[in-house]
Amino acid sequence: MNKILFPTDFSKTADNAFLYALTLAEKMDASLTLLHVYELPELGRSLKTTTKEVYEMMEMEALEDFKKSVKKLRGLAEEKGLNHISFSHQMEEGETVSVVAHIAKQLEVDLIVMGTKGATGLQEIFLGSVATGVIDESEKPVLTIPDKASYKDTIDKVAYLSNYKDEEAAAFREGFAFAGLFNAQVLCVHYDGEQQVENKHRDEWRAKITDETKNIDFNVITGPSFEEALVKFNKDAQIDILAVQPRKKNVFARLFSTSVSKTIAHHLNIPLLTLPKK
Repeated sequence: MNKILFPTDFSKTADNAFLYALTLAEKMDASLTLLHVYELPELGRSLKTTTKEVYEMMEMEALEDFKKSVKKLRGLAEEKGLNHISFSHQMEEGETVSVVAHIAKQLEVDLIVMGTKGATGLQEIFLGSVATGVIDESEKPVLTIPDKASYKDTIDKVAYLSNYKDEEAAAFREGFAFAGLFNAQVLCVHYDGEQQVENKHRDEWRAKITDETKNIDFNVITGPSFEEALVKFNKDAQIDILAVQPRKKNVFARLFSTSVSKTIAHHLNIPLLTLPKK
């Protein structure tokens, strides 16, 4: 990896994610591009004679705000001792998700880092947000940072959620390589609500991915709900990043549509690394 894209709306949530983007740029020896997307409103036909002038004024205001916000981020980087890490910046007009996807392809980025509103990136992503759209459109990994995630300049544990499917192997290796940037421990986590996991099935999948990836800690979590089991596991394991390869978004939406999702909102503020299917 050598190119990171950081889409931002300059909110506090995005500022928190910016620190992760800077740290990753240093760890990956990658270039970092800050991208701000703004949308101009539809003014309607009644303002036809002044539309051009109004748009020009709005674009000038957006540019001035952009310059001020970039300066603020440079100050934040200096405050955290990260001002030695350089980044470029650009501003584009249009619909956020489509512009981010277009710029990511144009720059041939290897990773997208962005913030998500709400207490947990998990619920936000799978129930619908700008981050959801970016993940759906992106052909590259997306790291989403919940606004309440505490910034850490070191990552000690990366957990990968697995269903022991053959198609997960490539994504798992990518997650493993990401963890290697920090010399982090890798935890492979499988949820088995009925506590009927078949060791043979698990061992077959393990054999497919351990030829190249050693020192993996395999875990099976159980409980009446995925949310509760994951919160309990994290309480003991203290995960720094949770990696997952989404397949059917409606499945995740169903998982997080119950009242138990409030448990995650209060107790699980983990950055989420979403790995596209290879």
